[in-house]
Amino acid sequence: MSFDVSVLPLEECLDALIDYRGKTPEKTSSGVPLITAKIIKGGRIETPTEFIAADNYDTWMRRGLPKAGDVVLTVEAPLGEVAQLGPEKVALAQRVVTLRGKAGFLDNTYLLYLLQTDEMQDQLRARATGTTVLGIKQSELRKVPLAVPPIAAQVAAASTLKALDDRIALLRESNATLEAIAQALFKSWFVDFDPVHAKQQGQIPEGMDDATAALFPDSCAESELGLVPTGWSVGTVEDLMEFAYGKALKSTDRIDGPIPVYGSGGITGFHNASLVDGPSIIVGRKGTVGSLYWEDRPFFPIDTVFYVRTKNPLTYCFYLLQTLGLENMNTDGAVPGLNRNNAYRLNVAIPPKHVLAAFGSFATALRAKIFSNNERIECLATLRESLLPRLISGRLRIVEIDGALGLGEAT
Repeated sequence: MSFDVSVLPLEECLDALIDYRGKTPEKTSSGVPLITAKIIKGGRIETPTEFIAADNYDTWMRRGLPKAGDVVLTVEAPLGEVAQLGPEKVALAQRVVTLRGKAGFLDNTYLLYLLQTDEMQDQLRARATGTTVLGIKQSELRKVPLAVPPIAAQVAAASTLKALDDRIALLRESNATLEAIAQALFKSWFVDFDPVHAKQQGQIPEGMDDATAALFPDSCAESELGLVPTGWSVGTVEDLMEFAYGKALKSTDRIDGPIPVYGSGGITGFHNASLVDGPSIIVGRKGTVGSLYWEDRPFFPIDTVFYVRTKNPLTYCFYLLQTLGLENMNTDGAVPGLNRNNAYRLNVAIPPKHVLAAFGSFATALRAKIFSNNERIECLATLRESLLPRLISGRLRIVEIDGALGLGEAT
């Protein structure tokens, strides 16, 4: 059952529209985070990498200060990405406008989801100008019509969608924590040699059971890499793994299917057949040199990447590759490229098989949980995309969110 709506221009639905186009802030290495168009993606704000000095904040933000809950919208390069501001103090860059719904009439969170619907995205594109890069002028943005239902209906629809987004965010945070644990374990064992140093000092390695501690020596020996644990060898990346070439697959030759196609920038599309069974590691060869991706499922690596073949624990290879600085090994001139022979020649300390196996056991369990969480994220994202247009239009109402959607705690 649909609800009654009022159709009004955007400007009549807002208490504030803040636009900083035409101004360029002086950026610093730290300070107040700057929200730029390039970090607003998929309904979220990625971690800011640019800042303005705190002392310059009031001078720069004279056109209006953002508030928690405000909606930010990219108006050019790209057009139409939206997200919602949290309580943190932020500055706004060009190509980003801030929208604040009229109190009691337009709920900010509802506005966030309304702007993500196909209908609203079509409205923005229809009023945009430009050939290479689409952009919308503020005067045109103000005229965009909004279908605004009663505030109670807005809040109900937005709450359902936000519950899904919060659940997805929690799973992503859980994955980030699991990834950080695996990276920290690798660094402790294979970079800092913490278990060895602890045993040298007559201590039990922190957080380690006796059986695992027994795998490590209690001394180090000189090598061409400096001090390494006694009994470990020095070898090369080639001793541990092979970088196999991907295969050309033009977008016009792809047949729609469930198989992710990987280039050096990540997933570039999908196909109906795989080249490699997962799990495996994808390494950027051309373009985004040294990029690294873990894929559990069957996939198709194209000719801008390598994929890893190894008889050693794959998790060990993955975290080792993260420490080698492959992203800095561009050797092929005009087109960035990674020469695998140069990567093969890199020297590394190679632990005994029993140490590799122990790390592989721990890290594989962590990656299995990450994979499980990713599957849940995909299911929730699919559900969200299905519900979004129906909830926003009023064709569907969900009262019991938890029961209907099965939202639970992340683990």
